[in-house]
Amino acid sequence: MPNRLSHETSPYLLQHQNNLVDWFPWGPDALKKAKDEDKPILLSVGYSACHWCHVMEHESFENPSIAELMNKNFINIKVDREERPDIDQIYQNVAQAMQQGGGWPLTVFLTPDLKPYYGGTYFPPEDRYGRPGFPRVLTALSQAYRDNRAAVVEQSERISDFIAKNEKVNSQDGLAPSLEGVRDALERLLENMDWVNGGMAGAPKFPNPSLLGFLWRYGFWMKHPKAKEAVLITLRQMAKGGVYDQLGGGFHRYSVDETWSVPHFEKMLYDNALLLKIYSEILLSCGNDLSKTDRGLFTEVLSDTVQYVLREMTDPEGGFFSAQDADSEGEEGKFFAWDLKDLNSYLTKDEAEIISKCFGVSELGNFEHGKTVLFRKEEPDLKHLEILYKAKEKLLKERSNRIAPGLDNKLIVSWNGLMISGLSWAALALKGEEINDSSLSDVSIQALTAAWRAWTFVSRTAETSPGRLSSTIQRSKPKGNGYLDDYAFMAAAALDLARTECDEKKLQDLYQHARTWTQSVMDHFRDSEAAGYFFTSRDHELLIHRPKTIFDQAIPSGTAVLLSVIQALNEIGYGKKEWESEPNLQLNRLFSAAMRNPYGCAELLSTSALLIFGVVSVSTSHPDCIIRNSIIYRKSGVENHLSEFVVCHRQTCLQPLATSDEAWHVVLDHVGNPL
Repeated sequence: MPNRLSHETSPYLLQHQNNLVDWFPWGPDALKKAKDEDKPILLSVGYSACHWCHVMEHESFENPSIAELMNKNFINIKVDREERPDIDQIYQNVAQAMQQGGGWPLTVFLTPDLKPYYGGTYFPPEDRYGRPGFPRVLTALSQAYRDNRAAVVEQSERISDFIAKNEKVNSQDGLAPSLEGVRDALERLLENMDWVNGGMAGAPKFPNPSLLGFLWRYGFWMKHPKAKEAVLITLRQMAKGGVYDQLGGGFHRYSVDETWSVPHFEKMLYDNALLLKIYSEILLSCGNDLSKTDRGLFTEVLSDTVQYVLREMTDPEGGFFSAQDADSEGEEGKFFAWDLKDLNSYLTKDEAEIISKCFGVSELGNFEHGKTVLFRKEEPDLKHLEILYKAKEKLLKERSNRIAPGLDNKLIVSWNGLMISGLSWAALALKGEEINDSSLSDVSIQALTAAWRAWTFVSRTAETSPGRLSSTIQRSKPKGNGYLDDYAFMAAAALDLARTECDEKKLQDLYQHARTWTQSVMDHFRDSEAAGYFFTSRDHELLIHRPKTIFDQAIPSGTAVLLSVIQALNEIGYGKKEWESEPNLQLNRLFSAAMRNPYGCAELLSTSALLIFGVVSVSTSHPDCIIRNSIIYRKSGVENHLSEFVVCHRQTCLQPLATSDEAWHVVLDHVGNPL
């Protein structure tokens, strides 16, 4: 019989509705039952695309003897970390304290008052991998709660104190953002870069778009070639590796090796949104400085990833789905891997030879069972390009007949904001590249159309009351109280979408939305006593701790993004009087955290640099100019003497200019010599 999860809307929770475990969703019924029966809580947190979540489900939650142990001794609660990131953020600290690292599945044992006394991530069904078997863990922890309550309570108090202290930001030292501090942080980051493969040294390798964005912007502003080269190497190697889907477009979550060759195969909406933006930023800002090879590669990745998102990740009503699974037919990566037999079955001899040569398909393979994850091993000769494209089309069509990985079709408001931003940037970048490839114009239009459609649907559907957002949209209805990221990323999406728009009425509407959501953060999330903004609103469910998002995770820090939004709104005249000092006030408190941990605070460093240099705004009727963090990006060589370019910096506007190049040089002068 299905358990209580059968009434939920989360695809992840529904995956567990037929488990033998008597699962509860998080809520008052489960918490009351734990107190009434004086039983500890077993909290299991995961998400639908998580490979090891599936493994633990099959090994333990579908195992009769293990399920019996769980049902007899615990109140078992299953949580979708994407639906309740507040719960996940709080209790990840337990796994990090116990196992020196977090992740999913997250498995935490709580007292009925929600204080954790033990936790970890994946537990195998018997002792292996250097980890205790789950039955042994269940038995020991249930016995400890029953027979040694005082020790359990003491442990839970100690861990709860650790969680509170771990997230506390020192806001008393008043270290103001400085160019010297930002430069020092950058140099420390560059020391750990992999100068052959890109990314941070070692494996596994994660894209970390916030880090790449900071390196690129600083490198661009301060003419720091090493910082720019670190980004170009990373994006180049990612685009060539198996972490990028060479047939269908889009990026997988991360690479398990140091060469980006073999990925962990889940595809997340946020990764693709953020990578759309950084690839676009490089194309827009480089002009003719980017090599022809890199320009072609980055443009292809951008175009194919846009088409992937529109083809596979777009809801019929206009929003964007959360994720695609790593597994299909019970095997990780089965949908994406190929061998020589496959190629010979579906392609001509010439096509198979070219695909094998260009994408590294061999007898041994680079993945399990002799299969190969396609990667760019060699660039084809010009005379073979047409054959290669035709072969790729055939393989993509054949792949569409395979059993596809599972799809998490809930719409996460914050991630939709990221994708609206990503598509807005991609639309502008691809429009700038249509000089070399006229077909990109169509993709640019499709990207912008999709961004506007998503904006209209999400902003209307997620707004539960004036100025207040839900955190998800499920079955076309808002669900869950909005988090800081929902407000910050949707406000940023409004500003990014505004870069593509000339209609005054639409611009005013976008700016007003950004202003309204920013005010909601100030009213409901701001910490009046210390640095930063809480992740949850004042009227959110009371948990053991109210977390903040100072540090980047897989997505940028909501605090950092919001502070960039406030700076932009202040500059364009949509800020409020009381916001004028907010970026200075907050960053003076938070900059020391960024200096202590630059790797975890890249978005905060970008925001701090923006404060140092000052936002530059440009008013123009020219369709090829946009602004981002003090930089005008424009199609190289564009001139339009009928257009006026008005450059403003720190609420002071300069003499109108006639051409984009004149405006470009004025902005660079301001960036190079911050006032």
